[in-house]
Amino acid sequence: MTKMLFSLFVVVSLSISVWAQDAGQTSAKAKKPAVAVTPKSDAEVQTCLNDKFKVSTSVKNGSASVSGGAATLTGEAASGGGKGGATRSAKACGAKSVVNNIVVPPKPKVAKPADAAKKP
Repeated sequence: MTKMLFSLFVVVSLSISVWAQDAGQTSAKAKKPAVAVTPKSDAEVQTCLNDKFKVSTSVKNGSASVSGGAATLTGEAASGGGKGGATRSAKACGAKSVVNNIVVPPKPKVAKPADAAKKP
């Protein structure tokens, strides 16, 4: 019984020491200095966005205009998620701010048939 407890103690101790070393290495890797990113020109941001809209399946007739780092988006999105994705894409392309004028058309309501099955 004593050998088993001692073996368990050794295994736990080694596991903790290995975990502590890995945690120290991970935090050292996370402390990388921030890389300075040069701001993109309005033309570069606009080209990036329009290229993304060309291949987009969730935004129809999408277009972007950029002035002073502010991107204005227009078009029609299939859902609210597509509209939000366009905003995220604008930020990823380098826009400082985004005015999202993309519209999401309402879903057509399906008319429910009258309760013909219920007969008196």
